[in-house]
Amino acid sequence: MSRGIGTLLTGAAAFAGGIIAGLLLAPKSGKESRKWLHDQSDEAKTWLEDKSHKILEEGEKRIDRVSEGIKRTVKENVPDLYEATKTFKLEEDDVKDA
Repeated sequence: MSRGIGTLLTGAAAFAGGIIAGLLLAPKSGKESRKWLHDQSDEAKTWLEDKSHKILEEGEKRIDRVSEGIKRTVKENVPDLYEATKTFKLEEDDVKDA
């Protein structure tokens, strides 16, 4: 587990270093670079929000399908006790005091 976290941190640091180096070495001015970075981050934010909503909706649909399947399975395999005992006749003599 710690190796995976170390790899993730190394990757994130390398990515951030690449972004910083790219901004410092870019032929554009600082203002233009900041505007470009802002625009790109807005696009990334929108994309992430769209994907997260789609994933959430898909997950909810899957949960609903599983829930319906469980309900159907229980309904098919567990008898309805009201219906099963509807014709059951119980007289007072049949009941004994405990």
